[in-house]
Amino acid sequence: MIRRIQIVAFAFAAIATFVLLYPYNQDTANAEIPYTVNVLHVGAKGDGKSNDSKAFATALRKVSENKNGGVVLVPKGEYLIDIAEPLYVRSNVSIVGQSKPVLTFKNFSATDSFGYEGFDIRGSNITINGLKIDAGFKLIRGIGIHSNAKNIKVINSVIQNITQSKNPNSSAYEATVSGILVYGGTSDITIDKNVIRNIYAFNADPVARGIMVYAEDDLPYAQRVKITNNYISNIKPRDDADGIYFDMPEKDAVSSGSIVDSNTITHVAKRGIKISVQGVTVSKNHITNVYLNNNNYMYPKWDAVPQDMFAGISVYASNVVVRDNVIDGVGSYYAGIEADLGDLRNIAIYNNTISNGAKANIKNTNGIRLGSINSFKVHGNNITNMQTGIFSPVTDTQVGTIKTNTIDKIDFGIRFTLYTEYKNSKVVVSNNVITARKLKIEALPD
Repeated sequence: MIRRIQIVAFAFAAIATFVLLYPYNQDTANAEIPYTVNVLHVGAKGDGKSNDSKAFATALRKVSENKNGGVVLVPKGEYLIDIAEPLYVRSNVSIVGQSKPVLTFKNFSATDSFGYEGFDIRGSNITINGLKIDAGFKLIRGIGIHSNAKNIKVINSVIQNITQSKNPNSSAYEATVSGILVYGGTSDITIDKNVIRNIYAFNADPVARGIMVYAEDDLPYAQRVKITNNYISNIKPRDDADGIYFDMPEKDAVSSGSIVDSNTITHVAKRGIKISVQGVTVSKNHITNVYLNNNNYMYPKWDAVPQDMFAGISVYASNVVVRDNVIDGVGSYYAGIEADLGDLRNIAIYNNTISNGAKANIKNTNGIRLGSINSFKVHGNNITNMQTGIFSPVTDTQVGTIKTNTIDKIDFGIRFTLYTEYKNSKVVVSNNVITARKLKIEALPD
């Protein structure tokens, strides 16, 4: 009788998993329930005490060896995983958690007492869904989506507590830390509805990223990466910590065709989003600056902090759209949005809402700061409580339009500098509503 109940329960779990992975539509109405391995049935305990690494490895191997892949089912519980090796996930495998099970990484056998990453993803058609991945401050990365992986989904999960090793002899001592890292040659990557938090670097030249898309020299840049609806918080330190980061390729890359949309980013010490590759649309994100005179550099610690965050969004590549974002908080930004690195082309910044906090020091702050850009559009933005609303150089190649922006509670509405006054340039300024304490439009001397 007990065995019959167990079989029925497992059948219901398999059906529930199928429905979660394959919502009803005409194409899936007659689909078969996927091959499923429950980690509890291959030796996992999920009791927060036992080492469940071997059971997870067994489940992942069994599903990956099945002809059509399948599902590794992880019921509710806390599963302890050894930091000595990541969990290897290969093609056609989905890992599905029920009631957000926790995978806590601990040192059971590693001689270094510090690990590399929680999940090593390689291949195609792979999903991680509904897990809480707690690195326990023993890993430098939660999930690695490795070179040439395709059609990968990380959804509805929590990735937390990532940091560097304190051992100077460890390879993890100076490593870049990240919740998720996407390597080169990858395509069709979906990172959706996750919580990514507590990513800390603290050794010399510290670098921390919530989500990082990495440029590999010998591989094409990642294509069609969709980063949507995530909550990203507590990425530190001020020296170099970004919520979402698209790395800069060594040479011109083809358009990434990627989307960063509807993410909430807070407690991120340097910038919310940095885009250094062509062809990315950044839209409907909410970036909140929680710092007010308390976001100091680690190296050197005595360096004064000119603004509380460097930027909400930085654009260091051509053919990028930044629209409908909200950038606010209690502190100040050097720039709410900046596109100021080298000679860029085709930058569109429109319908964004940008502000410093009411008590923030606005000295040397800019709502939107432009560099040398051939063909830009800065339209319909709402900017308040900055020293300068929009800053732009005027160069021989500077071509663009600044139109229909509302700029309020600022010293200078629009400021231009270098080579010539804006009236003789190819920059068109029209139909802006500006309330300025000093000058609505200022052309600085050469």
